Amino acid sequence: MTAAIRSLADSLRRFGDDRLEALLVARPDLASPVPHGIGPLAARAAGPTSARRALQALTLPELHLVEALAVLEDGASPGALAAAVSAEPAAVGPALERLTTLALLWGEDALHLVRPLREGLRSPAGLAPTDPSDPDAEQAQALLDRARADGVPAPVLDALAWGPAEVTGDGALARTLEASGFLRREESGLVIPRPVHLALRGGRVRRAFSPLRPAPEGPEVTERIPGSRAAQAVERAFEALRLLGTVRGFDEDPPGVLRRGGIPQRDLRRLAERAGTTVLAYATVLQSGWQAGLLGHDGQEWQATRDWDAYRERSAEQRWAELVLAWAHGRHLATIVGTPDPSGATRSLLSDLTRRDGARTRRGSALRALRAAPGVAATAESLAANLAWAFPLVPAAVLQEEAEAVLAEGEVLGVIDDGALTVLGDALALALDDDVTAADARLAAALHEASPPPVDEILLDADLTAVIPGRPSERLLPLLDWATPVSRGGALTLRFEAASLRRALAAGRDPEDLLALLTATSRTPVPQALEYLVRDEQRRHGRVCVSRASTVLTAPAEVLDLLQAAPEAAALTLHRIAPTVAVTLSDAGFALQVARKAGLSPAAVGPDGRAGGPELTHALTGGGVDTDLVTVDGPELRLAPAEAVARLRAAEDGEGDLSVTDRLLEAIAQGTELDLGIVDGRGGVVVRRALPVSLDGGRLRAREPGKPEEFTVLVHRVTLG
Repeated sequence: MTAAIRSLADSLRRFGDDRLEALLVARPDLASPVPHGIGPLAARAAGPTSARRALQALTLPELHLVEALAVLEDGASPGALAAAVSAEPAAVGPALERLTTLALLWGEDALHLVRPLREGLRSPAGLAPTDPSDPDAEQAQALLDRARADGVPAPVLDALAWGPAEVTGDGALARTLEASGFLRREESGLVIPRPVHLALRGGRVRRAFSPLRPAPEGPEVTERIPGSRAAQAVERAFEALRLLGTVRGFDEDPPGVLRRGGIPQRDLRRLAERAGTTVLAYATVLQSGWQAGLLGHDGQEWQATRDWDAYRERSAEQRWAELVLAWAHGRHLATIVGTPDPSGATRSLLSDLTRRDGARTRRGSALRALRAAPGVAATAESLAANLAWAFPLVPAAVLQEEAEAVLAEGEVLGVIDDGALTVLGDALALALDDDVTAADARLAAALHEASPPPVDEILLDADLTAVIPGRPSERLLPLLDWATPVSRGGALTLRFEAASLRRALAAGRDPEDLLALLTATSRTPVPQALEYLVRDEQRRHGRVCVSRASTVLTAPAEVLDLLQAAPEAAALTLHRIAPTVAVTLSDAGFALQVARKAGLSPAAVGPDGRAGGPELTHALTGGGVDTDLVTVDGPELRLAPAEAVARLRAAEDGEGDLSVTDRLLEAIAQGTELDLGIVDGRGGVVVRRALPVSLDGGRLRAREPGKPEEFTVLVHRVTLG
């Protein structure tokens, strides 16, 4: 005969290794650090902070069961719980098993919710908090019967039953119900007492139970030409790589950095227009590259990081795999760039203002949901409803926003097409469960198999156009810098124009390399008109030299020599344009700071050469002296669940000594009293016999035997004999 489960620690001791691993994966805070035994693990799992955090991992049916258990008497049976959520006992079984695995409840015939959730959920399922003036169940039923007898319309009672406890209205009916005790007046307004509300609901806590996750819905995906969806996905994937390649232009014309981080909206629009794409597409690609560590800033300008050069050496398939994985594992949304946040500030690209806690988990969940509904062009509304079941505590507006973001941003990267996963998106959904190396290989292989072999030849025409009959090879990609795309599709048509040639020359491209490439790859001779156009622009280029400078420094030649030789001035990267004149890309405020650190006494002057006021001297904010680029941090490394369980089992078997914290946690789990030595302010120790209640945030709550009052003490002031 199986012994009864008497505590949460008892329940956890019956877990196998697989179930303990599932607990630690779902609640990683329990293993930081690994507790010294099952007792401390149970106490930590029942701690207020950890238990409230675990609510975020619950699905809709699991949350409904937790709310019902918080309303029912402690030790309710599974049958009573099922009735409270309007379900059959068999329907709540899987959710109960998961709640048990998450260590949020324990028991078999009598179910016990952990104390922080039982006491901490003040308004479960829209019910009012309990109050000493609440009527009992019989009185509540009598009040309901009296309201019906007094002619309160049934539709009114039905609306009150499943609505929130707070009631708006100040008419005759509301005054009558308040006078009878059916409603209670509080500071916030009229409230239905919890027993009355439960009587209205017929003793139930929830009207309906949803054990199954709703699938994304939408019209059926159609494909008039077989393979067209895959071809379009491949085209978008390579277009994303082309857009990311435009960051090479940041070396010559970098966007600025806002005070709160990010790219100014006007710069983003300018860059997107120059790249020939939409703001959303450009923002999605740049943000993914930023999250991959390919973009950073030095406090003044955005530019490619040191990782960019290594990234460019990889194949196109590998580059796309890294880019799309950075998007899937990222915590930022590109679709909200340019919109105001709750404080009214405009969300800028590549800043923390676009970060959304939990976005990475919900994006992965949405991709898996789309993979489970093949052939359906899911709508954003149905995808949001799907996410609402998996993340019931997230506001509906947030889920709708993120569902729209997944569909829109995924389309830019080639993983989603019209609400359905493409062949590349299907590979991405599978890669979410792989390690980084395996995920990269899976995605690169998927793009390689779906894309046609690259072509290494072009067709030149006398009208200054070039046709690449297929996907251009790496060798032909430089042509995109020299020409303007006219059409895309099965073939890429480019047009050579004076403006496009001037743009390439300004970026430092060599016209001789262009003519050599055209000669080597064209099936026909290079048209004379094209060669003349290139030669003419080559002769015109460079007659006037223009460079960028933010600040001008003038001083005697020997003073500038001293400044340039000072180590502190390395961050300025001064450029001497005359013996007594130097320029720098740093702003004036930063140049003043550096000159002072170099031992000089600089003076700020205005454009007319006269001494500037305090505004010019102090108002400008300079960048840090350290010129290393700022990049996005990588993911944190955690202890493997199997290793954590092995350490937990070893501690349970008595290996090693228990720390003070572990002994306190074990006493909390077992409900045993301890002699606590509490260090007072004079260095003495006062010993008190007490029952530890909870340990959270470095504070121990305990109470002396026979006394209801609790006291709190800092853990570092506690000693145990």
